[in-house]
Amino acid sequence: MSFWREASSVILLTKSSNLKNVYWDPFKILCIKRSEINSFLPNYTVFPGGTAEKSDSSPEWTDIIPDYTNTNLNLNIIGYSGSPAIKFVSDNEPGSIPKYLSLRVTAIRETFEESGILLCKKMNCVQPETCATVHHLDIDNIDRWRKLVQKNASNFIDLCNENNCYPDVGALHLWSNWLTPPLLKTKFDTKFFLAFIETPVNASPDGVETSQITWNTPDETLSRFVSGDEKLVTPQYYELSRLRQFTSFTKLTNFACKRSIEGCEQILPMVIATKDGYLTLLPGDGKFNNSEKYLEVQYELDKPMQDFDSDVMHRLHHTEEYLPKKIIIKNYTPKCKHVLPVNLPNCKI
Repeated sequence: MSFWREASSVILLTKSSNLKNVYWDPFKILCIKRSEINSFLPNYTVFPGGTAEKSDSSPEWTDIIPDYTNTNLNLNIIGYSGSPAIKFVSDNEPGSIPKYLSLRVTAIRETFEESGILLCKKMNCVQPETCATVHHLDIDNIDRWRKLVQKNASNFIDLCNENNCYPDVGALHLWSNWLTPPLLKTKFDTKFFLAFIETPVNASPDGVETSQITWNTPDETLSRFVSGDEKLVTPQYYELSRLRQFTSFTKLTNFACKRSIEGCEQILPMVIATKDGYLTLLPGDGKFNNSEKYLEVQYELDKPMQDFDSDVMHRLHHTEEYLPKKIIIKNYTPKCKHVLPVNLPNCKI
């Protein structure tokens, strides 16, 4: 499976109100628009993140990250129907730090490169390593460091050493694992982490990979997608819809911190091309088939989507351009104590 690449991403949330009401303290999410010059998903709105680099797993991090053997930072990925997760990417090299650390380093480094937000802590910080919230660390010459890290990922190690800080890996909570569907040629195995920052940070696009950065509620981003003002791929659409289950920053923070120890299910979409558009089946759907077929699009162009209805449905309808149209849930219970997505009312494309 050498054509697969490993990546990680941060779903970074912040409070959108100063209200002190645990039942209604809404939140916003950092969303990044990829520039039109990108070869992969140009002009799409995504969460910050990117491909893992060799330096992200360097043994040098053992001298930088305190308590790097913290077992609370799990990366427990569950395969289909409780089986072991399918291995699409290789293990870290011998002597490297484990992936539960390196992929969090990747997510934090990529967030800094793409947005200028540095999710790091000073050495000897009094906050515990399992602190629920993360903070932006404003260091001297931060713009210069950002360019250096963009040029070479290993410069992130130098940034931490010279500024007496380290990536706040303890504040990233495992949320989901999505794999690229068979329609797209570039393949990624991406781990998504939730992180919570108390107040919004003035983020800025890098002008190369990213062209626009916004803090929006899930409903705002999804509504812009429905109106045609934003383009979303399946993981972003699904996770924004899942976050609609929560109206409270505090409750979501508590849920994510407790739930992350359960791990998450590996999601490799199975795509069927029908006469009505694309049908994307997710694990747990009654028609989901965990066989070699999942790596190729199944063409059933003479059949309508309705022919694939099932007693248990966990799926999405996609347009002919493979833009998500609607999530269909019926008699499905998510694994790992997760929550279901919620469609926008009257969601149509």
